[in-house]
Amino acid sequence: MPKKPADSRAVEYLSEHGPSPRGELPVKNLAKNVRALVGTLNITGGPGGGGSTAGVAGGLTGIAYLRGEHDLRQVLEAWLAENEAQMEQLPSDSVRRRLRASVPHEQRDVVSDVLTEAGYEVDYTDRGGRQTEPFECGLCGESVPDIASHLPECPER
Repeated sequence: MPKKPADSRAVEYLSEHGPSPRGELPVKNLAKNVRALVGTLNITGGPGGGGSTAGVAGGLTGIAYLRGEHDLRQVLEAWLAENEAQMEQLPSDSVRRRLRASVPHEQRDVVSDVLTEAGYEVDYTDRGGRQTEPFECGLCGESVPDIASHLPECPER
């Protein structure tokens, strides 16, 4: 009889230690039933947005977490802490875009909030005059910092 997913050493490790670098898990290959409980947060694509991140100071470290147990904010903070040195080589807007794309649509604002709080701001002043002050969405009336990022998510669209 197969083990229950909750009995997995990887699940036990994450329950005890919280979101952790994927390589620290006591099990390298997770059973299919365990993979349903364990997620990994990482980004793909090179500094320009395409390709691999393997060339970025040895690559970026994925953070393993328990779905439904670990808060996305915790996972993002662990990812930022683990990849701090590599982040210096990546443009903030690229990291923001790719991290937002790696989470469910309804959680993308959490990514933006955590990155802003961590100091990974995007400066749009030298990019063709992009809006730097909050912009009021003409569809829903919400005040948003970046209308281009907001429009695909706008509830009135």
